This record gives sequence, structure tokens and C-alpha cells, in this order.
Amino acid sequence: LPARRVTGIALPFVASTAVLWAWHLPQAYDAALANVAMYWVMQLSLLASAVLFWRAVLAQGRSPVDRLAFVVAAFAQMGLLGALLTFAPAPLYAAHAFAPLAWGLTPLQDQALGGVIMWVPAGIPYAIAAVWIARRSWTQLKAVGA
Repeated sequence: LPARRVTGIALPFVASTAVLWAWHLPQAYDAALANVAMYWVMQLSLLASAVLFWRAVLAQGRSPVDRLAFVVAAFAQMGLLGALLTFAPAPLYAAHAFAPLAWGLTPLQDQALGGVIMWVPAGIPYAIAAVWIARRSWTQLKAVGA
């Protein structure tokens, strides 16, 4: 595969992965929830990096194999983060030390629920994108072969 084509998806993938994981570091996450300006920096950087990634993946003219591989890789890294949150032996975020109690959850249960949401339902857009890329690629192959 030409390095140029893969790099066109790899750089946004690395950027979005780094941004997601960086903001889930306990110090960064707690700082963002303690400061309104930092909270919006977190939200906007997550959104911007996700838009860059999805624009690169969904752009036409790229290899469907590359596109599918990066969708799977993006889901895998987010799923891994979700799994780490789900199975962590102790709460990681001081910002959630008391709020979950109002819902009848311990901080660790709240964190595990957040991890499961990142891990399972958040995978739906990745599955939809993978099916769309595969279907579109298959349709184009059939059109060329006809």
C-alpha cells in the first residue's frame, strides 16, 4: 500500500486516539470537570479530533481495506479504554466521588457503567461505518465487474 494513502488515515487516527486517551487520564479528566474553560477545551478537542478521523475514514478514493482497518482499530482502542474503566479495581476520577451516590451507585459502579457504555453501545457507529464502507466497496466492485 502506498504510504501516502495510509498516512492520510493514520495521522488522524493517532491524533484522535491520543486526544481520547489523554483526556481520560485521571488528572486531565478531573481538571476538565473542575474548570469550565478546560471542560470546553476537552469537548472541542475530542470533537475536532473525531471529525478529522471520520473525514479521513469516510473520504472517497481511499482503499476500503485501509478504511475498514482503521475503523476496527479505532473501535478496538476505544473498547480497550472502556474495558479498562469497566474492570478497574478502584475509582479513577475524583470528580465522580459523590455524584453517583445520588443515583444509588458507588463511584466504582458509575465508572464501570461509563466504561460499558464506551465499550458496547459506542461501538454501534463503528459497526455502521464498517458496514457502509464494505457495502459501498462491494457495490462498486460489482459495478466494475458487470
